[in-house]
Amino acid sequence: MSAAYTLESVAARAEIEDVIHRYCHATDRRRWWLMDSVFHEDATCRLSSIGGSWREFVAQGSALLEPVEATHHQVGNIMIAFEGSVAHVETYVTAFHAIPHDAPVGGGFGGTGEAYEVMLGARYIDRFELRDGRWRIADRRLLTEWRNHRPSREGGLAAVSGQARGQREDGISGSVVEAWRTNDPGRVDASRLVDRAEIADVVNRFCHAVDRNRWELMASVFHEDGKTVFIGNELPWQKMVENARVSMGSLERTHHQTGNMLFSFDGDVAEVETYVTAYHRVPPTAPSTTFWDGRSEDYEGVAGGRYIDRFERRDGRWRMVEHRTFVEWRHDHGVAEGSLAQTPSNMRGQRGDADASLPVIAALLH
Repeated sequence: MSAAYTLESVAARAEIEDVIHRYCHATDRRRWWLMDSVFHEDATCRLSSIGGSWREFVAQGSALLEPVEATHHQVGNIMIAFEGSVAHVETYVTAFHAIPHDAPVGGGFGGTGEAYEVMLGARYIDRFELRDGRWRIADRRLLTEWRNHRPSREGGLAAVSGQARGQREDGISGSVVEAWRTNDPGRVDASRLVDRAEIADVVNRFCHAVDRNRWELMASVFHEDGKTVFIGNELPWQKMVENARVSMGSLERTHHQTGNMLFSFDGDVAEVETYVTAYHRVPPTAPSTTFWDGRSEDYEGVAGGRYIDRFERRDGRWRMVEHRTFVEWRHDHGVAEGSLAQTPSNMRGQRGDADASLPVIAALLH
């Protein structure tokens, strides 16, 4: 098996990752037509109690998920081993499912009369094959490692409109994927690998700026005329930062972890979808009027969603001109951090210069 890292193999890896991310998007948005660009026609797929040919799997999967209000499949670690025109791939995935109180009884996500959530961790074990110049899945298996059921506790998200939470087959991410309805996504253009890397760095810089309260980094995230949209509230990015200094700065800590990314390029414009899962430790002193509202006692809020971003390349730099956040699920619970409570502060994340990540972002601070 080849472990060589060449421009060709890196482009192939990017194409394989795109296929994996399209699968997650197709599932979560119920854009089942996208599966045509995920599987070879004779592919097989086995996930828990459903499977067979990939078309049989999609029919069974769409029926299984029909009563589920929201799903969020965020992938992380991806290992790829090439063997000629075959690639063996392992992908870690964490998947969230919101089951409403009136879901039908029975099945993998059967109703209980009360709303509940299912979170599971698993791995996709895939065999990809290169045929007619396209990497697609020839065989997929899901190996589930853990699964957790819990009552729904979505806090302030319950009051957020469906449009601001993200829909299934809708126009929110259409700018990223709709062109693929009639045009095959094709192979990754090797000349775009650098663009993709720069854009990913900008998205990750945004998360770092929020979590470390490094608001000065936002000038390297947005173009000067950039704007943000959160729960329907559109603001210039500078005003967003001003508000976030209070709303996010009042939290004890946050942790925004990104995953799947899909890119659609048109010259010097890129439409990008990024999956994100975010943790928030909320003290009673937090403002009571913000999304992460202060209450009588500390609590933790974990949420999952997507960033839908429009990037433009100006003067040789990719920056955001529009950043939209859609929160698709949220779970609030009491603080129970176990032995972490005794961990010295220098072994936990800090804000500002005290954090160990300073050498990573130092060059951006000048």
